Amino acid sequence: MLHELRIENLLLIDRAELRLAPGLNVVTGETGAGKTLLAQSLDLLLGGRAGSGIVRGGAAEAYVEGVFSLPPALAGLELLPEDAEEIVLARRVWPDGRTRAYVCGRSATVADLRELGGALIAFYGQHEHRRLMLSAVQLDVLDDFCGAEQAELRAAVGEGHARVRALEDRVGALREVADGRERELDLLAFELDEIERVSPSESEAGELAAERDRLRHLETLQSAAGAAAQAVSGEGGEGAVELLARAAAQLQTAGGIDPALGELQERVQALAYEAQDAGAAL
Repeated sequence: MLHELRIENLLLIDRAELRLAPGLNVVTGETGAGKTLLAQSLDLLLGGRAGSGIVRGGAAEAYVEGVFSLPPALAGLELLPEDAEEIVLARRVWPDGRTRAYVCGRSATVADLRELGGALIAFYGQHEHRRLMLSAVQLDVLDDFCGAEQAELRAAVGEGHARVRALEDRVGALREVADGRERELDLLAFELDEIERVSPSESEAGELAAERDRLRHLETLQSAAGAAAQAVSGEGGEGAVELLARAAAQLQTAGGIDPALGELQERVQALAYEAQDAGAAL
């Protein structure tokens, strides 16, 4: 409940204080009497946008402050002092549009005002409605009206509901794990059935086992084959093929003088051809 509203240097208002009595309060007056300024003041306290030109002409700043009773739902909120019995929201506005918010005398953010104000005030008009038509807000109003005992019951129900949701999430996660295992079992059963359909012979089973081992060591085999290919074929004429070809050419020249070297040349040339074939295979 709003108890007091103080306004300074806001539009046409120099200074005004409004004290509200318990129960229903009605503010009436002709058009232009200032009723809209009261609504604008409350909107500022709720974190509304401070439009240009709202500071009274010649004033250094505008100031709006509202004193509210503390609803049970907001008791213990970190923004409030521990021993708070009421909530004081305030807002300063400068002519350049800058603003500063306060909660119980402490600096706060506009978002803090929106959070607290949303639980303290509900605006509604002839052709518009906001929070009062929300079922959750209606329940909040009813719970607050029922007092502290109802607030304790609501908190207990909330904790129980949170535990139920946590258990539901846990059950859902376990079901996903179980479904995953069931799918894995189905896949394994399908693969086993495929193997049994093939029914390989003893020799085929041995070949499959050998192929399996080869694939298991595929990276090692690829590394060894690459190194061997480099050593045989080489780059820049440093491989075994090129070296054997050079040796065969040297022996061919000497073979005309010594027949024994000519025989060796044939053997070296044959090795060069073998190395070339091996390099191509690698």
